[in-house]
Amino acid sequence: SEEFVDSTSDGDSFTEVTHQSWGSRMQEQATKSIAGFVLFLAAFPLLFWNEGRAVDVSMALEEGKGAVVPVLADAVDTSNDGKLIHFSGEAITQDVVEDLDFDIEARALKLRRITKMYQWEEEKEERKEKVSGGGEKTVTRYKYSKVWSEHHIDSGSFNRKGSRGRSNPASIPYESDEFVAGKITVGVFQLSSSLVKEIEAFETLRLPAEVREQIGDRTVHRTGNGLYIGADSAEPEIGDLKVSFEVVPSPTEVSVVSRQKGNRLEPYLSKTGTVELLQVGLASADLMFNSAEEELALETWILRLVGLVAMAAGLTMLFKILETVIDRIPFIGIHMGTVVGVGTTLLAILIALPLALLTIAIAWFFARPILSIVLLVLEAGGFIGAK
Repeated sequence: SEEFVDSTSDGDSFTEVTHQSWGSRMQEQATKSIAGFVLFLAAFPLLFWNEGRAVDVSMALEEGKGAVVPVLADAVDTSNDGKLIHFSGEAITQDVVEDLDFDIEARALKLRRITKMYQWEEEKEERKEKVSGGGEKTVTRYKYSKVWSEHHIDSGSFNRKGSRGRSNPASIPYESDEFVAGKITVGVFQLSSSLVKEIEAFETLRLPAEVREQIGDRTVHRTGNGLYIGADSAEPEIGDLKVSFEVVPSPTEVSVVSRQKGNRLEPYLSKTGTVELLQVGLASADLMFNSAEEELALETWILRLVGLVAMAAGLTMLFKILETVIDRIPFIGIHMGTVVGVGTTLLAILIALPLALLTIAIAWFFARPILSIVLLVLEAGGFIGAK
């Protein structure tokens, strides 16, 4: 099946060469073809769901735009109970948010700890070359470097031969975290947790004059406006930590669209979905709804592209086995296989594009049948008129 041929090591890089027989390639490609077919099929419900979601959210925003009532945040008008309201004001809290691990506290809406650990990172570069008989040679170069990363890098997944002596701790101690004030208000209104989640106006927290000098069995150093956990920040070692802090200050000016329930706020339930918006800064209701519609349009187009790419990629994986079969042909297989590979990729795109558009059209018909029929009639009328 797959046979190890050679390997070389050069400092922080390692090269491995393997040879795979034609039979092994066929087995591998058969598995990939099945996976490709599954990916191809999965693209259809994704595209269908995306169009239905876009229509539902769009209709919910339309309904909300027509129903929203402007109010002042400094008093509760009971006649607006159950209505969708809009107001602007300063989000404030009387709570002190605290990071108990480092004894850092602030009177703020949110406190965020950002932890980065010094770790080994493996980069993999792969080059495949076809050989006579339908086999394939793979040249893989592994590069190793030390990086600061907020995410844990699992050194257990590194190449075993090339990564000798290059291992990371099992986890990041005191990893990044976020702490939120228990009660946040704008005027007399208390914000819901879902609204608070949208306040992302973070800025750097100025650390107090005195900070912890020890955490666990490790020394804590102050470096500028951050903390360093390790022996020497000038010569970092694997497992050393850099910790910084950010806050969303109290007060922070926000604009809100939400359903009034006494002095509390909750999502507004429309016929096709929920409406609840928050934007940092002063913003009119029209501006907030327009921003939400633009964001919805962007998300919809991104998911359309994802569905199209998934469909094309699935078909490419499905057709790839043809290239492997042709590689077996003596003398011409190596060259023809590459041509077939390019051809099947183009064919996959040509098949995926109309299928994706058809799926989107059918989804629109189910979501908005009347509008779809009107558009079809107008299109047919234009076609007849052109003739």
